[in-house]
Amino acid sequence: MAEMLVTQDDLYKGTPDAERWMALVDQAIRYKEDYSAWRDWATYRAYLRGDFPALVEGQPYLPYNLTYGIIHTVIPNIYFRNPYIMVSPRMGNRQQESGADVQAKMVESVVNWLVQEMNVKKVAKMVCLDTMLSGRGIIKLGYDSEFGYAINEVMAEAGIEDATATSVSRDGRERIEYNNNIKPGMPWVGRVDPDMFLVPFGANELDSCEWVDHICLRPVRDVRLDPKYSGVRDLKGTHIEKSLHFKNKARFYRDISKETDIAELHEISDAKRRERLVILPTGPDETRIIRGPLQDVLQIEGLPYIDLSFNDDPEFYWSTPDVKIFEPQQLEINEARTQAMLHRRVALLKMIVQEGVISPVEAEKLLSAKVMPLIFSKEPPGGDKIMMLQPHIPPDLLQWPDVIRSDVRELVGLGRQSMGEVETSSRRTATEAQIVQMAKEIRMDEKRDAMADLLQNMMRKVMQIVFKFWTKERVAQIVGFDGAIYWVKYSADAIRGEYTLKVDIESMTPQTKQLRRQDLMQMIQALGSNPRVNIDYLMQMLLREFDWLDLNRVLPTAQQTTAAPMPYEQFFQGQQKMLANPNELRKLLQRNMQMAPQAGNPPLGAMPRGG
Repeated sequence: MAEMLVTQDDLYKGTPDAERWMALVDQAIRYKEDYSAWRDWATYRAYLRGDFPALVEGQPYLPYNLTYGIIHTVIPNIYFRNPYIMVSPRMGNRQQESGADVQAKMVESVVNWLVQEMNVKKVAKMVCLDTMLSGRGIIKLGYDSEFGYAINEVMAEAGIEDATATSVSRDGRERIEYNNNIKPGMPWVGRVDPDMFLVPFGANELDSCEWVDHICLRPVRDVRLDPKYSGVRDLKGTHIEKSLHFKNKARFYRDISKETDIAELHEISDAKRRERLVILPTGPDETRIIRGPLQDVLQIEGLPYIDLSFNDDPEFYWSTPDVKIFEPQQLEINEARTQAMLHRRVALLKMIVQEGVISPVEAEKLLSAKVMPLIFSKEPPGGDKIMMLQPHIPPDLLQWPDVIRSDVRELVGLGRQSMGEVETSSRRTATEAQIVQMAKEIRMDEKRDAMADLLQNMMRKVMQIVFKFWTKERVAQIVGFDGAIYWVKYSADAIRGEYTLKVDIESMTPQTKQLRRQDLMQMIQALGSNPRVNIDYLMQMLLREFDWLDLNRVLPTAQQTTAAPMPYEQFFQGQQKMLANPNELRKLLQRNMQMAPQAGNPPLGAMPRGG
């Protein structure tokens, strides 16, 4: 079957055929095996763990883990530890003429609440790690259920109109989904293991893929109990190692299968027909479709996946991992460090003594510290009865690792200071240090920009999911144009529209944070007396530069929301009136800024959050 040449159109001449789909999957597996560094991904992960092959089996070995040092320097510089997304209305928004700025402020509050609620920070960090080790990082977007949203199975008994009950068994007695980051009636994002992700043969970017395959491993018992699947009541342990694709983790999967029966599910998202289906291989030459094909309601503006790459390949989808770029230097520095260690051991002070010149008893006195061993010889090589040997370590051997490290820093775009090292080679002026820092930041900015695009595209798709599926009213915390905090009831339909999402990548570096704080304070002082300037925006930007600061405890709470959240229409109209009267808005803003540091503001902990 692996040699069968199949096109996707062949699948729809009649009923979709599981065997033909698996032929496409096998072609995708060969594509990954032949045109990527997939076979070496396991090796790169081993480098990160500190598992290196010994130069000579059984001999002492001293590796130097460049991989660990580089990865744990690059990732903190590029992933967003406290991401904040700014939202502005797009031209053409259906309510552009009637207050799209207020809508954008509302959406901004919801977006940033979801960033925290969905644990985007952890997912982004893991995807960065995958990208450096595997060339591609994959994020999956979903709603309500980890293994497929069943839109017709409404959880009416729980009173949640926009959630389903597929996270529990058919009889409702036990859970079959355990990811605590996936909540009923909520969008979610999760990291996909690159080993478990396939694209069609010949694809070069995710946006143009006809379909993608996410391979999921689930306990057989959970698959039997899942109401989304059919024809699985008699299911037994399935054929996990259908192809060489599982070679990277074959031992891991074998150990898992010893403890519990595992089912290998191929969850296929078909972009060509906007459908989703799940295929189950039950043996080397047997497969079955256990779900679908059905409409993929999560295909909004493309497939429900976002990918990340730092080294795009112009021909193939699978990119070059960063670790592969400096792997030769990693192996070379391991060998150099090992040779230096062995030379150091050989270079200890030694003496060659003619037999009979010194008695063994006296020799023991000389060797009490065990640093200078004696070698008894009938005829010392120099003719002297006692000869002292003082080997030395070649200086080039000690300097060679520094050359290798310099090469790696140049490849990755890091300086000595970025790696936590002190520059000792020469005295450098502040201007020279700044030039080096700027060159380094250009390299890092490219990766930060890729991370910002990932986050923006991901949250844009998440908001489209929200607009589509949220039907009930929810509550959000919003900072109004007057600098006060409002609790507002809203519905997805009220804020639906087209928006531009932007992440400020310049706020990542400590140097930039300090400069931004100074610039913002100067702008506030210079523009504070201008009634036409939106000072609350500048104040919020300044407060966000202090990661440790709780914005809720700084800004005052609007009087209208101290008792209960206000309806969205009331908030919308109130903000519109403020924007129409700049002088009144300026007075309110000044009053609220004066109230902010005062004690006794109403506590916010009792108010409902986000939804």
